[in-house]
Amino acid sequence: MPTHATTLPPVLAISGSDSSGGAGMQADLKTMLANGVFGMSVITALTAQNTTGVRSIQDTEPAILADQIDAVFEDIPPLAVKIGMVSATDIIDVIADRLTFHHAANVVLDPVMVATSGAKLISDDAIAALTSKLFPLATVITPNIPEAQELTGMAIVDADSMEAAARALVARYGCAALVKGGHHTNDANDVLAETDGTVTWFEGSRVDNPNTHGTGCTLSSAIASNLAKGETLPEAIRHAKEYLTGALNAMLDLGHGSGPMDHAWQWR
Repeated sequence: MPTHATTLPPVLAISGSDSSGGAGMQADLKTMLANGVFGMSVITALTAQNTTGVRSIQDTEPAILADQIDAVFEDIPPLAVKIGMVSATDIIDVIADRLTFHHAANVVLDPVMVATSGAKLISDDAIAALTSKLFPLATVITPNIPEAQELTGMAIVDADSMEAAARALVARYGCAALVKGGHHTNDANDVLAETDGTVTWFEGSRVDNPNTHGTGCTLSSAIASNLAKGETLPEAIRHAKEYLTGALNAMLDLGHGSGPMDHAWQWR
């Protein structure tokens, strides 16, 4: 047993609860534990879901949402913040207000807007609030290709158009942008454009695993964890991708749909 005080970098996840444990807050906290930080939670919504789909959603009352954020920052101020799916304008307003008040740093925002099927998951009003109020607070946003297309109005068909979209997001919103290539048919390469004009590509091998529930949540939470540990943004992304690839390669098989990953793969 330790005979002296110990500490861990604290990181806050702001996201919805996934009752099946594979995505959302449950994936965020598992990822943070596995990446050596102390995870804390602000629940934006309760969901009834499993690997086959979402049955129902109940958004958190704005006042309780604000209290959650304040309670965390007043006692254990996080060194990084991950924001996941937020689908209502009043929820977005509260998050933006409280993060601004508390001067939140190292904000990683996963703009969950478009399903793998191509269906939009949030309203146009919520997208407008997200981009105008939360994007300016972000250190980096992590859209996949369909989301980057929605945000830029650009068709993304190859590496050049991926990079152009990432640059366009930086120019439009003033934060770094990581465009994820997981929806591309040939590879899982991602491209980061930073506010100083630097562009970095991250190579990734496509893992032949149908169980990908929570990949976006996991990657963004791992990036936030690594930023809290003092890594640069490119370093944080590179290590996050390595962690996600390991979780996919573990080939966990649970549920009847697109199942979750093994977040503790490093200890098996």
